[in-house]
Amino acid sequence: MKQINLVLQSKGGVGKSLFIWFVAQNQKEQKTNFIDLDESTGTSIGRLGAVVGKDRVRSFSILNEYKKMERDVIMDLLEKLAKGKSENYYIDFGAPESAEFLRLLQEDALADELRRELADMDTMLRLFVIVAGRDALASCVNYYNAVSAGIAGQFPITMVVNMGTFGGKETAEKAVEKLKELGIDCKQFGDLGSGGAVTEIINLISKPDPDPASLGMMSRIMYRKKQQEIQEIIS
Repeated sequence: MKQINLVLQSKGGVGKSLFIWFVAQNQKEQKTNFIDLDESTGTSIGRLGAVVGKDRVRSFSILNEYKKMERDVIMDLLEKLAKGKSENYYIDFGAPESAEFLRLLQEDALADELRRELADMDTMLRLFVIVAGRDALASCVNYYNAVSAGIAGQFPITMVVNMGTFGGKETAEKAVEKLKELGIDCKQFGDLGSGGAVTEIINLISKPDPDPASLGMMSRIMYRKKQQEIQEIIS
């Protein structure tokens, strides 16, 4: 069955692009394709193309001149992907696009229609909602809860907590513990370590030809741990 994965969060700067970059590294030997819908930054398409090749990354604009998304636009895009050649897609939604997708779920009862239409095309939809810490935590969790309610159990949804945005490992772990107490089964990624390893990995992401083998030993160890985390999240 074909799978279309949506990477969402209406709060900007939470680590969606970081997450999908690691996914691209994980999937670069597969036939997975990537879609960049983030017209506010447009950062994904260049970085992902450097990892998997430009022919496996495409960019679309799905908001109208009023920065709104119409139901037929997202439905048409998903239909095109369902009929596409790849068996696996990841779609990077920007913050405005994520907010509009939630609006359609809430106002148009879109989830049930989407499930039926995609099932007829032997396609499964899966949602990943990225959550960051500090001042962004409450709004990120609220968005996750709203999307979870909006899909009404029609699609699998995963909260992915960016552990590198809490200002410390202990603070991040306490936040995850509280989320689990609320009944949220969240996954963790994004803690790139400390010192030179963080700088090396961040610099690698921005390179036009990123090669993890060029990292120093500590950075390579941390990079492999991040890849293991990603594999566990997306499997």
